[in-house]
Amino acid sequence: MTGAEAARPPLALRSLPRRTPSRGVQAPATAPAPVAGGPGRFGAYAFGAALARLADAGASGALYGSAGAVYLRDGAVVHAESPCAPDLGVRLMACGRLTPDQWREAVTGADVGRGVGRHLVDTGRVARGELELCHLLALFDAAYFTLLPDSEPDRFQPGATSRLGPISRPVPAQRIAREAQRRRTQLERAWPWDDTDAGPVVPRPGEELRGGRARAPTRGQLAVLAAADGRRTPVQIAWHLGRSAFATLLDVRRLAAGGRIATAARAEPSPSAPPPVAGGPQPAAPASTDPTVALLLRLRAALEARL
Repeated sequence: MTGAEAARPPLALRSLPRRTPSRGVQAPATAPAPVAGGPGRFGAYAFGAALARLADAGASGALYGSAGAVYLRDGAVVHAESPCAPDLGVRLMACGRLTPDQWREAVTGADVGRGVGRHLVDTGRVARGELELCHLLALFDAAYFTLLPDSEPDRFQPGATSRLGPISRPVPAQRIAREAQRRRTQLERAWPWDDTDAGPVVPRPGEELRGGRARAPTRGQLAVLAAADGRRTPVQIAWHLGRSAFATLLDVRRLAAGGRIATAARAEPSPSAPPPVAGGPQPAAPASTDPTVALLLRLRAALEARL
């Protein structure tokens, strides 16, 4: 069993909990109680609004929420983690840079002052530039899930730091928010229904591809199809492969658009419909189950993609 397989990913992605974590998505176990008299309570703030408020105040510490945590230093983001996104260790093990034993040694051997990242560099396990790049990819991946529209803040702990220690340069919170919005738009363009994000990925036989005109899958999509066993969700596949959870969600939606995975009956076009292609913004799922409406939406999306 690889390090990525040994990790325990969450069981679901959608409908993230408001206060009490459930369905496998859990708030960090070390989340502290709100700080009396300080910026610990946010009331009805969404996570993104709470993060912006702390960034404007130049705060340093950790903001915990229903979908993960974001760490700040002087108002800028230095780290993010979410049970929906494979962490730095899983990524380094999946690409063969570290063995599970080497990662465990780094976690247990690093002192509080320099952190796991500095320990990996000082011991020659990973080059500094390689570590910084991998960390930034993991940071943006986790931040996307913490900033989902229905994600809520729980508490803020001033002065809290990640066990990884300082690795890459701080990222402005505004840039994190813009990237999260760009990714949400990208998912909508690929496939406008989000039920593929949480359910098991079930490949369809090749002869059932829509119209026989679907594009050949990319390397990432082939990896997703190979890992799809009819039970794993996209998030579980991401942990299994040790790759970006967002990239996996995007591959799954594109596979759905190409007819390569099973989707809800309401999303199936008639045989004469052209294969959907990722393009301009697409509408949300229609309230009606009328197949004519679904066909018209798909035709419009295909035309917009070709303009």
